[in-house]
Amino acid sequence: MMLKLDRLSASKSYVVSVFSYFCKFVLYRFANDLDEELNILQMIGAYTFIVGASVILTLIGLWRNKVLPNLFIILFTDIWIFANILYYSANSIYLDWQIILCANNLLGFEDSIIAYLRWWMIIIPLLTIAIIYFLYFSKNVLLTSPLSKKYKLLILLSVILIYTAGLALVKRGNYISDKDHPAFSINHDKNLYAKTLSPLGYFCYVIWEGLQDSFFQVKSVIPYSAQEEKVLSVICTDTVIPATPQGHLVFILVESFESWALTAKDKYGNEVCENLNNFIRNNNVLLCTQVFTQQKHGRSGDGQLITQTGLLPISTGVTCMKYGGNTYPNLAHFYPNGVVLNPYPGVWNQKQTTYSYGYKRLREPPHIIKGTDSIIVKWAREELENVSVPTCVLAITINTHAPFTSVPASMQFSDQYSSLEADYLQSVHYMDRHVGNFLAWADTATTMQNATIVITADHNHFPRENGKGLCPLIIKSPIITQSINIYAAYQMDIFPTVLHTIGQSNYAWHGFGVDLLDTTAVRIISPEQAYALSDKMIRTDFFNKSIKK
Repeated sequence: MMLKLDRLSASKSYVVSVFSYFCKFVLYRFANDLDEELNILQMIGAYTFIVGASVILTLIGLWRNKVLPNLFIILFTDIWIFANILYYSANSIYLDWQIILCANNLLGFEDSIIAYLRWWMIIIPLLTIAIIYFLYFSKNVLLTSPLSKKYKLLILLSVILIYTAGLALVKRGNYISDKDHPAFSINHDKNLYAKTLSPLGYFCYVIWEGLQDSFFQVKSVIPYSAQEEKVLSVICTDTVIPATPQGHLVFILVESFESWALTAKDKYGNEVCENLNNFIRNNNVLLCTQVFTQQKHGRSGDGQLITQTGLLPISTGVTCMKYGGNTYPNLAHFYPNGVVLNPYPGVWNQKQTTYSYGYKRLREPPHIIKGTDSIIVKWAREELENVSVPTCVLAITINTHAPFTSVPASMQFSDQYSSLEADYLQSVHYMDRHVGNFLAWADTATTMQNATIVITADHNHFPRENGKGLCPLIIKSPIITQSINIYAAYQMDIFPTVLHTIGQSNYAWHGFGVDLLDTTAVRIISPEQAYALSDKMIRTDFFNKSIKK
């Protein structure tokens, strides 16, 4: 009788532990809206994974009826859940191996993650406290006798079979990784597993991904297919002698700038981007408000790579970190003078990529001290005010970085915008004021009369839905003699278009995109093919021999 009571007591402990994990995983799914795009088969598979993961974690933690292993697993699970919820809330993407490796780029930007803490998240640690009390301090469910090894092995085998069935259900479903545009899926399996596996299953996938990237990634020369060779023969031609630019190139890369902000107004009808809109209205510019950004794991670093070199990011890893020292085609090397204005030191390997992307100097605040948009545009004006040779300036803004709380509120918005969207628009308005000051100066400065000015985003912030998630491209150049509106474009189209505006259309590297100023241009490679080809070219340092700088 005593044995039965002990076994019953142990069984209750396992049930309590499984239920606690299950509740946490359901809360995790609710917080990240993971069920929105899944069909019924995938939903069944996902919740099968949740039950299986809850059982597995309980079995591992209570296998020998020890306290410390179970506490470690419970706390580690909480940390992983919290990290995923916060990072997804801030960036609309899931944690993966590459993001973990780039955690140092969050230094100084911790508030961009912490700002997404919500009161209901306290439920997770409360569940942990409850389970610890129930398992180890409550006399009612004190662990007096662990389940026998036979029972544990039987349960573990059953869970493995359940997991296999769940995976089959997930794979069976017709999952679309990006409902707006399939070309912008970072990785089909990664998005699928992040949405359907339990946090435990996705963590295992992330670890496996890291092992593959660390030990199994092919580093040698990768052969090109016949189709890729044909594409390269068109977009990468013989080296040519570049023409001398007739004016400056000012490239303003605005953090997380989305096109819907251009049309946004406050509750009194005032434009959020009054200065940029006046710039568009009063000048002959090329305007595209539906630019699909193509960054992957590197976010801002990838945005810089795409716009400055015409290449796309590598499939695994962050290009500017792993291959920052490569030889790259670029816009800046046409100019005798070139400078990158970086508002925050120590991120995205700027000290190396500045020179790899053809710039002569890097200007940034002292270590740890973060710059502002007002400082960046002030520096841009200083660099261009008295210079006597054509100069290329890459000005990177910062105040529109999440969580959009770095500037004081100066506008009031109606309830049509969420609190996050209102904060975002406050930040955009601050950027617009300071960039507008620079544009007003450039309009009258004698050194800027032949300048080309490019304003675009490094990447989007909001998901691509409900009119959000698309970015603008604004180009003013002496060769643009009438306003041009482009319906939609890829981020990779920016590089060849800017080449045209600065008189370098015959450059040996044309980029993967199309020249938006050329009405006869035909896209000869899809974004999916461009990603694959660019990956090979970067990993093998293709341009080290192909293009002489």
